[in-house]
Amino acid sequence: MKKLRLLIVLLIAFVLTACGTAEEENSASKNEETSQVENNSNNTETNSEEDESTIEEETEDVELYSIELNNENNTVELKKEGEDTAVLSDQYPSEPVKSPNGQHAAYLAPFEWEELSDLYIVDLKEGSQKKLIEGNSESKPKNVIWENDEHVLVILGYPYGTVSIGGNIYRVNIETGNQEQLTDYEDETQITDFHIEDGTLHYSGIKYTDDEMNEHEEYSNQISLQ
Repeated sequence: MKKLRLLIVLLIAFVLTACGTAEEENSASKNEETSQVENNSNNTETNSEEDESTIEEETEDVELYSIELNNENNTVELKKEGEDTAVLSDQYPSEPVKSPNGQHAAYLAPFEWEELSDLYIVDLKEGSQKKLIEGNSESKPKNVIWENDEHVLVILGYPYGTVSIGGNIYRVNIETGNQEQLTDYEDETQITDFHIEDGTLHYSGIKYTDDEMNEHEEYSNQISLQ
């Protein structure tokens, strides 16, 4: 009888010991899995940061083309060291204006009285250009400035006659060409110049004071772009 009791006690002790060992092994396994997940997550974040840093460095390392107006030849020229100078326009173009980040430029051609001018956007990374706005018998671009890296502000107006010396201001997306009209004046008010200062668009021109549009006075106004 005593031997039977002793055997039972030993059996119970063995079972308890085995259960404790299994729990310890399961706990250790879970800790290893958790540690592996955390390491993978940290590695993913590190790789993502490294990829973003690499992209930024590659962007900064890109050598941009230079663009300038050659007043002697009345041409817009694209230049890069080691490459031949490319003539983008020989139709009496305007002075190119660069975007805030310096990666694009905009100019008008031909930039002459009663000529149907077009608006061109030049990619200074790729060395290519595209026509953003084409002049027609009803409207042509007369002046352009950059609002930000994605949009230009353009004065569009009637191309002919001594009365329509300016027009209204439009915001144009350089990728899509979508236009948003910012001013809506009738013919008696002609906007001819504009600039941006502290998020405000300042513009000026003339306002006709008689029905025949012979007499005029200086006109200026401003709108917030924020």
